[in-house]
Amino acid sequence: MIRQYRRTTLLAATALFAFAIQNVFAQALSGRDLPDRPRVGVSYYKVPPGKHDEWLALYQKWHRPIMEAQIKAGVTLSSTVYALRNHQIGSPYDFVIISVSPANPKPLGLSRGELIKKLFPDTEAYVAGEKRRWELTVDHWDTSLLEIDVTDPNLSLYYPLINGKVVR
Repeated sequence: MIRQYRRTTLLAATALFAFAIQNVFAQALSGRDLPDRPRVGVSYYKVPPGKHDEWLALYQKWHRPIMEAQIKAGVTLSSTVYALRNHQIGSPYDFVIISVSPANPKPLGLSRGELIKKLFPDTEAYVAGEKRRWELTVDHWDTSLLEIDVTDPNLSLYYPLINGKVVR
């Protein structure tokens, strides 16, 4: 009971810290996108013990084809799934998916809903599969990474960039 309480407290504290840090950085990095650099998105997933293979099978069947269609269309450059190499006490996630998109992605040419219908004509099966994958997902969050040009002589996270130049 105490172990579960500590784990719950640790997860809550980690989530609160991540939320606070994300908000601080969101404010600090406003306007910092470099126009010629790829966009990096990171998705974290926590899955119940013993359910990892089932989650991966559902991801592979119901979500991976969407990512592959986006890669084929040039909307996304890559999407890689990672798992923790070692067991860790209280790890807040089990899987990390890092997706890289071009700085100026091409339009997909159809909505996400249209893409799903095209890939999965049996909508009921798709919904059931995705519903089960999300039932197995204990926690999930997405974030994006911003590349910092460390060669910039005026290196700062606070001044906005316009056309790749610091505006003061």
